[in-house]
Amino acid sequence: MAERDHRMDINVNTPLRKWIQDEAKEKALEDQKKGADKIIPSKKKFLLRKTTVAYGIIELLRYSKILSKCHNLTTARLCTAKECNVDNFVVHLFSQNERTGSAEQAQWNDVRGVSMISPALSAQIAEPLFLSTINDEPMQMGMYLEVHFTPPLPDNSLDYGIGQTSNNNDCHLFGVLLYELCTGICPFPAESMGNNTLGGISQKEPKKKKATVRYDKKKGKSYSTLQTKPYTPLQELGLPSSLSLLVQNLIDGHDAYPSLDPVSSDIHLLNNDPDCFLFDIEDSAVPVQGNSSMQLQIKKGKLYGREKQVSLITDAFCRVSSGKSEAFFIGGYSGSGKTMLVQSLTARVDSSGGYVLTQKVDQMSKERPLIDVLSAFDNLCLLIRDRNSPRELQKVTKKIMHDFESDFTVLARLLPNISALFPQHDMKKTKDTSIERVMNLQNVCHTLQRFMRIVSSSQTPVMLFLDDLQWAGSTSLELIQALLSDTRGSSCFFFVGSYRDNEVHDGHPIFDLMSNLDSCGVISTKEHLCGLNQNDLNMMISESVCVFPRLCKTLSDIIFEKTEGSPYFALEFLRSLVDSRLLKYSLRERRWIWDENNIRSENITDNVLYLLSAKMTSLPENTQLALKVVSCFGIKVDESIVGYLSSTPQYSDFRDWLDQAINEGCIQKHENKYKFVHDKVREAAYNLIADGNKSQFHYDIGILLYSTSKGQDLGGALFQLVDQINHGIPSLIQPRMQIDIAELNFSAGRKAMDLSDFETAYSYLNNAFPLLPENHWSSHYDFSLRLFLLRAKSTYLCGNIEEAYDSLKEIIENGRCIEDTLDAYYLHVTVSTFCVQRAAKRLFVI
Repeated sequence: MAERDHRMDINVNTPLRKWIQDEAKEKALEDQKKGADKIIPSKKKFLLRKTTVAYGIIELLRYSKILSKCHNLTTARLCTAKECNVDNFVVHLFSQNERTGSAEQAQWNDVRGVSMISPALSAQIAEPLFLSTINDEPMQMGMYLEVHFTPPLPDNSLDYGIGQTSNNNDCHLFGVLLYELCTGICPFPAESMGNNTLGGISQKEPKKKKATVRYDKKKGKSYSTLQTKPYTPLQELGLPSSLSLLVQNLIDGHDAYPSLDPVSSDIHLLNNDPDCFLFDIEDSAVPVQGNSSMQLQIKKGKLYGREKQVSLITDAFCRVSSGKSEAFFIGGYSGSGKTMLVQSLTARVDSSGGYVLTQKVDQMSKERPLIDVLSAFDNLCLLIRDRNSPRELQKVTKKIMHDFESDFTVLARLLPNISALFPQHDMKKTKDTSIERVMNLQNVCHTLQRFMRIVSSSQTPVMLFLDDLQWAGSTSLELIQALLSDTRGSSCFFFVGSYRDNEVHDGHPIFDLMSNLDSCGVISTKEHLCGLNQNDLNMMISESVCVFPRLCKTLSDIIFEKTEGSPYFALEFLRSLVDSRLLKYSLRERRWIWDENNIRSENITDNVLYLLSAKMTSLPENTQLALKVVSCFGIKVDESIVGYLSSTPQYSDFRDWLDQAINEGCIQKHENKYKFVHDKVREAAYNLIADGNKSQFHYDIGILLYSTSKGQDLGGALFQLVDQINHGIPSLIQPRMQIDIAELNFSAGRKAMDLSDFETAYSYLNNAFPLLPENHWSSHYDFSLRLFLLRAKSTYLCGNIEEAYDSLKEIIENGRCIEDTLDAYYLHVTVSTFCVQRAAKRLFVI
């Protein structure tokens, strides 16, 4: 506080009237020196300085009312014309040597405070210290303002509220002052204080104006307005529409402002987020490529109304950072903001030195239950490489080699990107073709536990976020349980899982995981996200249309009724109103306007898919086709798949179609993938395909990809290609293609085995069997040997012993020589030994 008082002493103190005149002169000079492209930034700077002063003035007026109540007055007195006068205030500015920018020019944040002459009060304006220290981004206009008063309030001041006693006169007087502050012109010269002043302040109260009673048809009630002489609206003088409307509401005496309290809140919004509430949209909006019309200013990534949940998930991570593993489950309808809640934490994890792993469980990849989870940990290897110095990296790699030693081949099989940490190491020498005979899910869990003990700690906690857990299988969740309940390690592992709780049943593996974690003593938090309440939704709509919350309250209430507060549904409904012209930007009024009656009568279902589908069906046919194709691959599709499709005559313009889908806000491109902006958008796009045509549509895409990429190494895209074709098994596959498709499934199964995802391998290999001809042991002998042996390995590693024996029996009975059956005999002995050892353990336990 002492520092603040000292800094106030060195401020430049300027009477408000002189400051207004100086501002006008300085702005005129700057406009003359600068080009046309610099006019708008200069205009914004001077606007923000004026609203900062306005905030200081209104806070002083409110503070004065508190003091009057504290001094044993029964009610707070009304503002007087003597107080609400330009000559009653002094502005405190930075001195030139304190300015952060050019010393010759005023900066937008030059205003330090405002003082009132009578009564003698002072207000220092500043951004809270904790906000100014955490903001590392380049300075943008606008900030959260905090006011410190002199003299301070008495000890009993908390017993007194403000805003309880007021009338239109308070707001009217402040409106007149604000008008003069913005323009340097008094809107009612006859009310000027003239020369009958004491220190420049009139000793006469203004004459009371007559009130006219009018009736508001929309609100269904009467209101009074003060009869005033005409004045030029601020908007006609080139000032923003929001400021003009605010001043107009104040001066005209409409009951939009019952007291100075909501006025203060609106002015605070002008300063805190000027791009949204102060500056006209056409001065601040960023144009969308391919669309010249005015866009809603939706704040992507901003979380509304989830303060409690943010606190809970942040506290959970802090506990993990102290040396514990923990789980956090988030349930809620699609579009309730589950993903955004988690994203609110990721910056904190990064700043604390932790690693964030994110993976979306795709409905279309349910045949690959473990690969997606292993892929997330595989990416951890790259994060470790990129985030550590050479010295730190050397410590990590040394620990890995020391702990794993001969088992390093196991780790390399699970996490191929481990090679990025050992650039000098020849990974080919570590390859062990017999490893798949001894690995099972238990080995996978144990290997990852050992890895996590090395790479995660209180200094480098690891956070794994699995989105859409309702599509997750038991195998991947068993792996998560093993990592969280690792009692031998000291890993700091934070697992966050989100799921649609209206799409899971009581027997879903999610609930088994929760129950097992509780049994193991692992702390797990379960949180449910419902729709936003009316106030939070009002703020979201307010910021989207850049209108004060009080002015769009009726609109947001209608949207709340129709969407039950679902954030995503509400924004999609808002976009649909723009498309139907029920919500449109008025160039004349320079703000968004809407038709409340027609919006209220809009007949929509309680499902956001209705809105998304209606939008998509209005798009060009080629754009719809692109959305259908991408939706067949799930929430995202690899660039390699897009490349293969684009090389065909049928989809030669596929990239252009995708660009149009991006412009329409349906898809976004991230790195080497095209991704739907939301899973509901993907669902709506998939619904464009008739249910009876879905299998054929998938199959046609898969066959087209196969014919284009035949003989090439597809990498991870192999799974996506095979998944498309498998929709046609067996009815759609022509006899001449059956062996080719069977071999494709064999290749996918072998690749899954290499990644230690044995359930996925088992699924692909089983898909190959219906495609074999009856005489396959004679017509495709070599392929039958390879297929049955790999299937036997996958079934054994999945715990299906009897099926493994059946496959091995087929090989032994149909093999043409001992060399062809040797591997089958060896695996048969391995399986039998395992069964004997398992039986012995059970007998020992009994």
